[in-house]
Amino acid sequence: MAETLAEKIIAAHVGRPVTPGEIVVSSVDVTALQDGTGPLALAQLEDLDMVRAANPEKTILFIDHAAPSPRKELSNAHLKLREFAEKTGAVLSEIDQGVCHQRLVESYL
Repeated sequence: MAETLAEKIIAAHVGRPVTPGEIVVSSVDVTALQDGTGPLALAQLEDLDMVRAANPEKTILFIDHAAPSPRKELSNAHLKLREFAEKTGAVLSEIDQGVCHQRLVESYL
């Protein structure tokens, strides 16, 4: 049976064939967080006392979905991403640097 594209990519990362439904541990090419849900993910890391970037140069924080911020809650979310980048050395993609979906493939993969 032919492998799907996802199976091929995951198999290349784990070094062996994989099957649907199998649980694998794999390396990650790049981690992207954007200003909509990124702060929620960072809050979960804080709750687990795991605030760090395992691979800072491949951890990209994008401020682009609500920019400039239309309200204080989003301004606070942007601040949280900026503080995480400063604390961990993760890469920050600021408001004027483009949309995460396009920048990710053009600049980081």
